[in-house]
Amino acid sequence: MLSTGIILLDKITPLEITNIKIYYCLLIVSITLSTIIILRFWLKLKGETLLLSTAICVALLFAITYILTWRLEWKTETILYKNLHLQNRTIEFQRMDLGVFGTKSRTIDRMRILPYVEWNKEIRVSEIDTLTWKKVNIDQT
Repeated sequence: MLSTGIILLDKITPLEITNIKIYYCLLIVSITLSTIIILRFWLKLKGETLLLSTAICVALLFAITYILTWRLEWKTETILYKNLHLQNRTIEFQRMDLGVFGTKSRTIDRMRILPYVEWNKEIRVSEIDTLTWKKVNIDQT
């Protein structure tokens, strides 16, 4: 159930899973385990019935969650500042392409925790402490 916890943290906290493949793998594992628990222990299904029911339920639930959790990705345009004390922490300007609806932009304090797992918090550039941040302005486009 660790996968369910990580998915929930991604949804309700500033924790972000940045690789879509990892996100959907965790989502499938979470849905599969939840389905098996419900079918096996609450509905008392066993054997081939459990296997077939699990496969059908997982396919349906994944299709529904895939549609409901369509994720647009933020793209870093400029790394504005680097932290003087932590190498894995930066302040970045990002944009998200919304297609015909235009673009959305934000400035974030990004801390990389693990590969493809980050803690992102929106900030204002005017509130940056210049004693802990070095201005770098590195274009990523």
